Amino acid sequence: MPSAQRPPAGDPSPSGPVRSIDESVEAIQAIDGVTARIARANDGSRGYLSVNVELDEAFTAEVAAGDGETRDAALLDFVLGQVWSQGEESPEQYVTLGVTGAGRDQAAVTAALAQIGVSAIPYSGQSVSLKLADLESRYGSWPGAVPELPATFGGTG
Repeated sequence: MPSAQRPPAGDPSPSGPVRSIDESVEAIQAIDGVTARIARANDGSRGYLSVNVELDEAFTAEVAAGDGETRDAALLDFVLGQVWSQGEESPEQYVTLGVTGAGRDQAAVTAALAQIGVSAIPYSGQSVSLKLADLESRYGSWPGAVPELPATFGGTG
């Protein structure tokens, strides 16, 4: 499981200084039609990260070229990679993910996550809860490497 302690602010990690939540949000919002929020939350005695993604009509569910993943799966993989790369706030217990807009619901999010090997448990409303073991298996120890913007969204990754 990822460490529940965050690196001291300003201390170099293997990939450089601690990356902020704002930097991760900025990278996510570079995708046309995507707005994101990442925040620390608490469900009483347990801390976790809450991730909310809003999609507008500029973002569509066309199939990504080449690998067969839908754009939703590619998007969520990039979003979670960005969440995992920030070192400002530890996920501690789990991560919740909500995706709204453009016809997305909990079932669509769960299906897209399954394409990238991340299990989703219904959480609340449109949100799902993600196991830290799945995230660590996919993205490595927290905080992880900063992902490249996928070619699907105009990047080189």
